[in-house]
Amino acid sequence: MGLEPKGDLFIAQSDGSIAKERPVKKKFKLWPFKKSRLKTLRLINALCYALAALIVLGSIHTASSDDYDDYQAWITNQTLLSVAPYTQYIWYAIFLLQGLFIAASFVPSLWSSELLGYHALADIPTGLEAFKKSIPVVHYPALCASTALAVYSFFQWNIMSLAFAGSFASTYFSFNIIRYQLKHVTISPNYGNSFRKIKRWMQRRRVADEKNTLNESLNGRGDVTNNGVLQYIFLKLPFELYAGYNLGWSVSLLNIIVHKSITSVLFDAVLAYVSLSALLGVGCYMMWKEKKGLCYGVGVGLAWYLFGGFFELVHPSSTVVYTTYSDVDIAAIKYMSVTFAGILVSIVALWAIKHVIKGGKRRLDEEHDE
Repeated sequence: MGLEPKGDLFIAQSDGSIAKERPVKKKFKLWPFKKSRLKTLRLINALCYALAALIVLGSIHTASSDDYDDYQAWITNQTLLSVAPYTQYIWYAIFLLQGLFIAASFVPSLWSSELLGYHALADIPTGLEAFKKSIPVVHYPALCASTALAVYSFFQWNIMSLAFAGSFASTYFSFNIIRYQLKHVTISPNYGNSFRKIKRWMQRRRVADEKNTLNESLNGRGDVTNNGVLQYIFLKLPFELYAGYNLGWSVSLLNIIVHKSITSVLFDAVLAYVSLSALLGVGCYMMWKEKKGLCYGVGVGLAWYLFGGFFELVHPSSTVVYTTYSDVDIAAIKYMSVTFAGILVSIVALWAIKHVIKGGKRRLDEEHDE
């Protein structure tokens, strides 16, 4: 009875004894950056993004086939899977989208999304455990570091083995992030601070009749769709596009390493055939297997790289390929590249059309039910 502990809480048992009440773990939902480690991680991600963008885009801007520090070294890197120089400008689009991902950490309607990972990180005690779970905001600094290493090694140092190691590591990190995002829903109605709920609150009326209730319901469905598109562009597309393009680039770097190690034109041609077939197989497998948006970014990024290889063979930036390989091999690789790229783009278009039709049909069914 008169027991009033200052710190711990106690509950009375049926036999008259008392027992210490176990504290209830509070569920972390809103305003995740009140905790200092999350604030620090947000700033670290922004800093890593800025440094990686500076290194990568600066390296691409200052390096081209005409003003390489060592033009002869650049010539030795040309294989059947080399791409046109302007293909590398996709990095500008990639870092623009990565900037959206960083900006999402400062947008109230997005920072609590499970696709970012801050929400899940708040309940994880150690950084090692968070890294093992492939939480996007934890893997992002490693992704930036490996990307900067790969691009700088390729354009400035001309060390292909180091570039391949960085590219392979960044591919690993990006696919881990995508795998984590696929396990979580894109839209969660439980997050209080969202554009959808803010708009509903602003449109709320003290006395709601049947017409207002119907309008609010229809506006809510439209907001859910818009919020899903917004989260996809900000949080998923940056990693999907990067993973698709970087997959093709990693295979190309592997071909360069083998080309320098084994001086056999026949082996180079066979490896190019196998590489293109493998890229098509992996791309189709990922786009048909996953139905949560993975097809769009990965398919477009990989198709862009294949188109770059096709146009490099049509309008070569150097004649070394035509003096090294036979016309039959060049023609075969050229048409394989454009055909495989067309297949990937067609699959992306089919999925997009299917999702639009399915979404429209769902909205019509909901309106009919109401």
